[in-house]
Amino acid sequence: MTTNDSLQRLYRRQPMNRGVDPMRMNWLWRLVCEVADLKPADVIEALHAAHVPVDLQRVHSWIAIEKDDFSLPLTLAELERNLRALALFRRTRDAVSAALQEVAAGSRETPKD
Repeated sequence: MTTNDSLQRLYRRQPMNRGVDPMRMNWLWRLVCEVADLKPADVIEALHAAHVPVDLQRVHSWIAIEKDDFSLPLTLAELERNLRALALFRRTRDAVSAALQEVAAGSRETPKD
């Protein structure tokens, strides 16, 4: 329903449905992982590239439900660090991939004597 009338209405903020504890952001991390289709291996690779010593158990604990025995709280600072590491890792990976494709395309176009 994207009529002119609906576009004319003012934006309204979504009301907070829960109290937000900056020391327990696992619920938001789970949602980010679901939307971005992030796998634990992707997170580990990006964090290791950012020199963050993390293991698979820790990454799994961030997506666990708080009631699980192996759940560890993820802070807002950790969430931000993880997202920044993932963004940088993807930008770097994409830039390297584009550069390699350019080199490969250039080597195919180089005439042989």
